[in-house]
Formats: sequence, structure tokens, C-alpha cells
Amino acid sequence: MGKFCCCNCIFSCVCACIFQILCVIIVIFGILFLAIWLIWRPNKVYFHMSDASLAKFDFSPSTNTLDYDLNLNFEIRNSNEKIGIKYELIEAKSNFHQKKFATTNFELFSQDSKNTTILHQEIKGQSEVQFGDREKSDYENEKKNGAFNIYTMFNVHMRLKSGWITTGKIKFVVGCGLKVPLKSDNTSPSTFKRTNCMVFPSWAS
Repeated sequence: MGKFCCCNCIFSCVCACIFQILCVIIVIFGILFLAIWLIWRPNKVYFHMSDASLAKFDFSPSTNTLDYDLNLNFEIRNSNEKIGIKYELIEAKSNFHQKKFATTNFELFSQDSKNTTILHQEIKGQSEVQFGDREKSDYENEKKNGAFNIYTMFNVHMRLKSGWITTGKIKFVVGCGLKVPLKSDNTSPSTFKRTNCMVFPSWAS
């Protein structure tokens, strides 16, 4: 009986010590995280489409091919005072009424704090797309109006850096709903309006 009580006390002491050590570790990590946050004070990174135009957007119903020439000016604003950003992936997927017709990678770069960078990209090519009656009708109507509704989604991978500290890879998705004027004949009455893009978690892609 005495041995059982002694073993029980030892076990309780060991458990109490382990619990105290875990609490200390959690508190230390919490203090470190708070200190880093207070030093860095991270702010949002803002994404806009400052300009977009179509030099060509021709759909052939007989072959189900889309011939396109899309020009984008993608604006990224790092509003942080002490944090730089290293971009490791900027992949753009362009869609017309949920039908993807192009995928391209933007040039990678590092961005200083309090900096705005505009990335220009020409997305040009020919793709096979399966348009139903609804998409074909939308295409014809938007062609008559001189502007197309194009949704471009960016898969972005980046790391934050400040001095010798660099974070792990941060992944997210940026979505831009665009009304893009067709400029092939220079007679389009539409002009592009600067568009704010939304940020989503990476699993939303």
C-alpha cells in the first residue's frame, strides 16, 4: 500500500513538472511572437489591376478555339514600414465566364517596404474552350458592347523579410473581376476602370 502511494506521488510530480515546462514554453513563444509583431507591425499588401485591355479576343464556334491577346498591369502595394517581400510565385489564370483560357507566370521580384510595383504582362495565344449556348450568347453580347468580363485569379507564394529574419512561405489567392475593353479596332467606347482585387486563402483556388 505504501509503495503504491509513493509511486502515485512520483507520477503526479512528473506530470506536474511536464505541465509546468509546457506552460513555460508556451509563454516564451507567446512573448517572442508578441515582440516580433510589435517590432514588425505587419500591414496588408494591396493588389489592384491598374489597367487591362484586349488587342484580340476572337472565338471560332466551328473549331471551339479562342484567339486572345490580353494585356494586364497588375499593381502590388507593400504598405509595411519595416517588412520587405520576396515573391516566389505569381501565377495568373484567366477565365471567361468560368471557362479558363490562359495560364501564365509573372516575373518574380523582391519588394522593399513602402513600395508600389506594377507588373506588366501580355497574355497571348490560342486555346480550345468549350462554350455552351449561354457562354456563346454572353460572348456575342459583350463583343457588341466592346468589353468582356474576364476573371483573373493569381496564385501567390511569398515570404516576408526584415533584417536577418525571413518567414516561411505564405500562400494565398488573389481574385480580380475585370471588365476589359476590346481595343483591336481602336473604336471601343469602353475604358478600363482601376479594379480592387480580393485576397483569399490558398485552398479557395
